[in-house]
Amino acid sequence: MSVYNVTVDDAPLQFGLSGVEEVKQNIRTIIKTIMGTCPMHRDFGIDPIVIDMPTPAAAALLEVAALSAIENFEPRVLVTDITVNIDENSLVPIVYFTLREEE
Repeated sequence: MSVYNVTVDDAPLQFGLSGVEEVKQNIRTIIKTIMGTCPMHRDFGIDPIVIDMPTPAAAALLEVAALSAIENFEPRVLVTDITVNIDENSLVPIVYFTLREEE
């Protein structure tokens, strides 16, 4: 069973991906989407409450929100860990996961 990771960064959206690369892109999309901004699917994404929190609290809330959102919207993965790197003005999550089909 392989453990993969994805850094939630500004990678461009790519069409036609499959396998692990498609899953990574889906995880990025889930975490980068603010809940309430996706028409017809208002509960998709991350709760915006993390935006106005102090950095340590925002990092902790982001981990929890990301885990919950990924579990809801990407059933092909089992998240093993989420770390949040604190940059100057941003939080950069790194998601570690395995594919359920490889279990």
